Amino acid sequence: MSSTADVYERFNLYSLPDTFYLEPRDKYGVVASNTYLEIDRNLGDVNIRRSTDFPIPVVEAEVQPIYGIVGVIRLVSGNYLIVIKRAELVGTINNSEIYHITETDIIPYKKTTLHLTERQAWFNRHFLEMIHLVLATGGFYYSTTFDLTHSLQWLSESATPTFKQLPMIERANPRFVWNRHLCAPFSSSVELSRYALPIMHGFVGIRSCIIRGSSFKLALISRRSIHRAGVRFYMRGTDSMGHSANFIETEQILEFEKSGGKPGKKALTSFIQMRGSIPLYWSQKPNLRWQPLPTMKPADDQLDAYVRHMRLQHQIYGGKHVIVNLVNTKGREKRIGGELERVIHVANLDFARYVGFDFHREVQSLNWDRLSILKDMLAPELVDFGFFYSAIDNPSDVRFQLGFFRTNCMDCLDRTNVVQAMLAKESLRNQLFFLGIIDNPNLDLDVLEDFSYIFKNLWADNGDECSKQYAGTGALKTDFTRIGKRTMNGAINDGINAVTRYFKNNFADGYRQDAIDLFLGNFKVDPNALPERFDTSVFRLDATGGAIIGAIFSTAMVILCLLIS
Repeated sequence: MSSTADVYERFNLYSLPDTFYLEPRDKYGVVASNTYLEIDRNLGDVNIRRSTDFPIPVVEAEVQPIYGIVGVIRLVSGNYLIVIKRAELVGTINNSEIYHITETDIIPYKKTTLHLTERQAWFNRHFLEMIHLVLATGGFYYSTTFDLTHSLQWLSESATPTFKQLPMIERANPRFVWNRHLCAPFSSSVELSRYALPIMHGFVGIRSCIIRGSSFKLALISRRSIHRAGVRFYMRGTDSMGHSANFIETEQILEFEKSGGKPGKKALTSFIQMRGSIPLYWSQKPNLRWQPLPTMKPADDQLDAYVRHMRLQHQIYGGKHVIVNLVNTKGREKRIGGELERVIHVANLDFARYVGFDFHREVQSLNWDRLSILKDMLAPELVDFGFFYSAIDNPSDVRFQLGFFRTNCMDCLDRTNVVQAMLAKESLRNQLFFLGIIDNPNLDLDVLEDFSYIFKNLWADNGDECSKQYAGTGALKTDFTRIGKRTMNGAINDGINAVTRYFKNNFADGYRQDAIDLFLGNFKVDPNALPERFDTSVFRLDATGGAIIGAIFSTAMVILCLLIS
């Protein structure tokens, strides 16, 4: 499941007026190849050169050590090289290092924009700011030896010997590679592809744990899809291909090694869940209301939307699927939740089961213990679906997860994260018992205080990161995820986050949606056909208007903090 590096670990970037040179290095700074990458800053040509034939003119160049290349993007003034300046080690999975990108640099091929008109220069500046905005969101991860974009189960079940020989950028799951189109200049040869680093967007957390003397590693990987990617109110529902907005595949991994005996010296287990927008054709555009009314067009075929999405899920994952719907059965959420239930019953897909659970009604007045009702409803499938297991020293000793939970609320953030953490904990208990780490299959993991703290905070960190990427703030209800109960501070933080979301969703998310589309290549810049203007908000504000709104927002935050202090 991991291999020696087929992507270079580090580089020295040498910049000259007409050329970039990228010299491969290992993580200790030692030269890692007798070849290097040459990029012509005028023509954009990319070539591999041998250092013995064409030595890099080191003395004349500006040198910069970098961690890797995100890719190349074309804006109004020409091409820009996006590189990773800094990355922090998150941890290791199966001896492979996983990194979180913390700082990037966007370097123009051309050192001046004097060749642009005033209008072109304005657009170029704003397109550049958009790329910076996406990268500043955080949550971008990579590994040079571990395929972050595929689950352990997929790699064990579907990765053929021929597949394993492909360059990493070609092996990576295109659904979860956020820089795939940016790496196009490096796709023409195997040697060039070693400069292309597949980057995943989402969350990776890795923690070391001990339960009753047994040490193991607990990891959480959330993979955000590039399809219907975007922000909260600008991207809802599914498209005609069956892709849903805010779709995230989350895999919880346990890595365990012991001195010997069954089930093996070293083992990996994992449990996969999915979240995604309600799989119908619907929208919820911001209109300055606290919660805009979700809308569905009468002419849209909602049965078709649901069936296309679920058949795509079945094609990708196989097995049985349980759809856990957490929306309210009253108020503004009732219509869309009811329509989902209707089409599910009409479709009657033999691989799908529907479970409706009005989260807010059931846990009202802070009755969080009532989540056990949902847990009991899903208990039979939790047992039947099982989990993935593989003995590293005996690849034939393997078992597979047979079914999957797909959870949604309206945003697929706060309520969804609480329920996914609950399901993950139940599955983890089964895995711990199977591996012999615990000897009681009914043990309440919350009684293991040190481990419970690690588990809850790992899932809360995941919820916060996924929420920031989609809604612009950390998740709500994370006090329950972190400590198992609601608190006054948690309620206050939820209030601040809710107000922050309101302002961001109404006054900044149009611009942020455009930025994501530009980054992913859904919109390509044509210097000769620039758009009329940016859709920066419901008011289509320019930069001045945005600054005014920012001042209003800041004032509102100060007032709110004074009121609750």
